[in-house]
Order: sequence, then C-alpha cells, then structure tokens
Amino acid sequence: MKKKDVQPKKKKYSYKYQKEREERILNDKTDFDTIETFKAMRTNIMFSMPKTEGGKAIAITSASPGEGKTTTSINLAITFAQLGAKVILLDCDLRKPRVHRYLKLDRKNGVTNVLCGFSDFDKAVHRDVKENLDCLTSGEIPLNPAELLGTEEFVNLLAELKEKYDYIFIDTPPITLVTDAALIMEHCTGTAVVVRQDVTRYDMLDATMEVIQKIGVKVLGFVILGSAENMKKYNYYRRRNYNYKYGYKNSFKYGYIASKSDYKYGDDVSEKK
Repeated sequence: MKKKDVQPKKKKYSYKYQKEREERILNDKTDFDTIETFKAMRTNIMFSMPKTEGGKAIAITSASPGEGKTTTSINLAITFAQLGAKVILLDCDLRKPRVHRYLKLDRKNGVTNVLCGFSDFDKAVHRDVKENLDCLTSGEIPLNPAELLGTEEFVNLLAELKEKYDYIFIDTPPITLVTDAALIMEHCTGTAVVVRQDVTRYDMLDATMEVIQKIGVKVLGFVILGSAENMKKYNYYRRRNYNYKYGYKNSFKYGYIASKSDYKYGDDVSEKK
C-alpha cells in the first residue's frame, strides 16, 4: 500500500491572525474612543516637542518585548498624517521587524538596503500607504544591526528625511534588550515609551528611564496599553518624573515571540504608587 504524498501543512489561522493585525491599525471601523485617544496623544506629543527647524524624528520604544510599540508607531504616524502633515514611518527594528506585516508591504527593500548602498531611498520607500503617510520597511535582516544604525549613513538618512517630511516616526527594538534604540534616539527630537499593563515590569521601566536619561533625549510621553478596565475616561496626567501618561482602550495580544526570555508578566502598572 502506497503512502499518500504528504502535503505541507498550511499555517493554521493565518487569515485570522492577519485580520487581527489589520484590526489593530486605525481604519474606518475603529471605535470612537480609540480614535480620540490617539488624537489626544498627538496633541500632547506636539506640545511636548521642542521647537526645531526641519522635520521632527520621534522614536517609539518599550522596555521589553510584547508591549505594543509597533502598532502604536503605526497608529501615531497615521494620526499625525491625518492633520495633513507629511509623515514617514521607519521600521528600524532590524532584528524582528513587524511594520510590513501590519501594513501588508514588501519588507525586502528597506532601511538596511539604503544604508548599505544597495538601493536609494526613492526606490525603497513605499509612497502613500495611507494618505500623507510614506513607509520605509526594515529591508533585509542584517547580521550587525547595531553597527549599521551607528553609521554616518544612518545619520545622513535621517537628515535627508528631516528635509522632506514634517514628522518621522521610528519603530525601534525594546531599549533594555539591545543598544539599537539608544543609537537611534541620539538623533531624534524625542521619544515615546509604550507600557503594557500586566506585562511591563517596574524594574524594566526604571532601566528604560536610566538609558533614556543617559542619552539625553526628551521623553514626550508614555503610552499605557491594556488599562481599559481601570480607566473610565481617557485623559493624561503627570506621574512621578515620567512626563505624561496616556490611556489606551484596547488590550491586544501581540508583539515579540522570544524563544528564551527572562521577562515574565509583572505587576499591574496602573496600581503602582
């Protein structure tokens, strides 16, 4: 009796996962509260930024994996673009890029290709992925992402983008795990830190602040995800020395999937005094 040819198994629920990814990005079906929350973030980030000539580069980071910085980066970029400003989103998480998956873009020609001189910016950039929003995906995964982001070519790329765009949003890796985010922030106008309830540990958040303070970059705000149960209104307020805290309605399940991680679910961020 002949064995039947074994067909490779298709990824189960791939359509479902893609649909879930798409639902996390602001669109015509996004609920009113979420849209208004991002508008509030936009307003406070704009007021928090120092006055500088040219475009403003904003790094979005987090303390550890799985906190939601990628979708926050995308949604903030979309919200700023809705003002009519010229905005570009860079995926500089060169280790585990995610932006291309949420926006359904080709990743292979992007940041790394431009920095290495294999492609020029005009050929690599994705124009008008949303109205007034361009995107430069990560490109090929390099062996030396930190060294690549620390080159003069990266500084020159940011300088070029500041002349072409009003706002540059940069999705970075978690700042406490690798040096990539710190290298990027040295050339940014400011940074916003994403924190997730029941995921972000206080020691990791403290470590994040220590790194940011050493760099000297301005903290534009903290985005708190997954805190809907403890928040009846979406407003902001000052807490400790951490500038503004923003509420965010939805509690999503997404982010990094690390094979080995020392980071476990921590205490409830919203309850610390």
